[in-house]
Amino acid sequence: MLNVCKMNHTECGFVDADVMPEMPTRVLDVGTTPGQARLVLARERGLREPYLALSYCWGQGVRYAIELKDENITSLLEFLDETALAATQQECIAIARQLSIRYVWIDSLCIIQGNLADWEYESKGMAQVYGNATLTVVAARSADSRLGFVTNRLEQAAPPCALPFGRKDDNGRDMGDVFLCLPRSGKGGPLNARGWCFQEGVLSRRKIIFETQKVYYSCQRSERWEDGKMDESDRLRVQLFQKLPENTLGHTDTNTRSQKLEQERLRNQMLELWYKKILFSYTQRLLTNPYDIFAGVSGIAQLAKQTIGSRYLAGIWEGDIVRGLLWHTWFSFGAKTKRNLGPVISPLISIEPRRPTDWNGKTVVRAPSWSWASIQGQVHERSTPRNKAQYQDPSNFLIRPRPKPRQRNDDTHDDDDLRSQTWTASDGPHCDADVLSMSVCGLHFLGRPKHVRLFQVEPEAALADILLNWPVSHPFCRQGRRLAGQGYMAILEPAGGEYAQLEKHGLFPFEDPSLTSTPSDVVFPTSTFAVACFDIAAERVGVTDCWFLPLLKEIWEGLLLYKDPSDGKFRRLGIVAAIKKQFLPWVVSGPEEEVYL
Repeated sequence: MLNVCKMNHTECGFVDADVMPEMPTRVLDVGTTPGQARLVLARERGLREPYLALSYCWGQGVRYAIELKDENITSLLEFLDETALAATQQECIAIARQLSIRYVWIDSLCIIQGNLADWEYESKGMAQVYGNATLTVVAARSADSRLGFVTNRLEQAAPPCALPFGRKDDNGRDMGDVFLCLPRSGKGGPLNARGWCFQEGVLSRRKIIFETQKVYYSCQRSERWEDGKMDESDRLRVQLFQKLPENTLGHTDTNTRSQKLEQERLRNQMLELWYKKILFSYTQRLLTNPYDIFAGVSGIAQLAKQTIGSRYLAGIWEGDIVRGLLWHTWFSFGAKTKRNLGPVISPLISIEPRRPTDWNGKTVVRAPSWSWASIQGQVHERSTPRNKAQYQDPSNFLIRPRPKPRQRNDDTHDDDDLRSQTWTASDGPHCDADVLSMSVCGLHFLGRPKHVRLFQVEPEAALADILLNWPVSHPFCRQGRRLAGQGYMAILEPAGGEYAQLEKHGLFPFEDPSLTSTPSDVVFPTSTFAVACFDIAAERVGVTDCWFLPLLKEIWEGLLLYKDPSDGKFRRLGIVAAIKKQFLPWVVSGPEEEVYL
């Protein structure tokens, strides 16, 4: 299959079919037989040869095996004792020899462990490491590198049954037996729950995947299982590697209409891919080191940026920032029961969102509050083909960027030109696709935040009844009883400081709902105007005052924020939707102000 793919599948090949691509900084030269392995400085020597890459779960096995370190790099350049490697690493090297591939890339043996500078440099190049590999071996069925992956340990209820084929070949020889067995599951295995391994799989052009019960080969055209099943590939890597011609990235007079339309089509396609497939899949997975959240997807982000043509701000694209800010937890919409983090073996399991923690269980801050990376749990973006345009039309936005500060007195840039505007704080650290750590990345833009309160409902069960009968249709309301019972939901009413604006629009003083209702009615307090969903249920406890920042008209959604009284900066708590129509004039009223988020 590998040879057929190399010869016939142009989409799986390299840009220049006659020239092998650049190799990683270091690879293992495994030779043809055991006892010949050693580390090679491939890039320094100018090598351009086929190589195999490994994607696997470390477990505890790697820590008991030899690793590349500053103090042993000289000796490993001379000789690598394969018996000192983890079982998974040894089996990968054996596969390379069987395929006559001389070179192998394995992270713990090709990245200097304990050397932060080397780790950062190599981590930024994962798109090339896995993308340039002739084949990636994916040890999906093994949770620990000590266990190996080649042997299938599946215990079936009945062994395969041999049936005579009943025919002879052209030379008159018996063609053997046909074996029938019980169906086997296509579940991936423990590797599918690991964050780093998602990127490794996406970036690879060809993979042989050892699942829990089956083995299959996957390239950019098709997938073939050992039991004969065939399917089309999702072509995710092919879509990521689409790059716009350089002359279409700018807004110049030379751009033709067709070029601009193609640019916009590819950009929208890539954004859809980012929200619906990449984030949705990546955020289901776990990271041993929670601070690796951006590093673990950096290779994909760097490729996506070539098409999107926008700054990458802590996981959100600046050119699509409104839609990016309106992420929500999939648990809020998809999960039916509470699920705590644990030994997840399938990425399809929805987990209850929480703040990430380190090895000691201490909460860590690895991203700004407005980024999906600030939580641990699956993330979803709710735009659909029917309403997608509303998330992308600037005339529908209720926030806007600030003009960039002028660098000199004679700077004459147009403040209305999008290229002269920015969403980020001028004194903030650098954020982009190749930045591996973005725990601090401040946004600074213009908007109209509204001071609000959480409407207090006693008993708490009454909140679910109100949500189920809320006069505005929205998933928050349809899921209201379950979410309210788990502590995620709240109903908002304007705070006292907003009464003057409300009075201008004839919305204050509020009517007494008991005057127009019967004892059997669900009473809607007339002061309430919207429904909010907290990202983390525990963060709703004790909250009374907060802020609503409207982002979109028509859909009428926005962010639920906490304002720090010490510096006036906001922090995200969740999202707000299902706004009563009579309150919309107030929502968009008042002067713009600078928002620091």
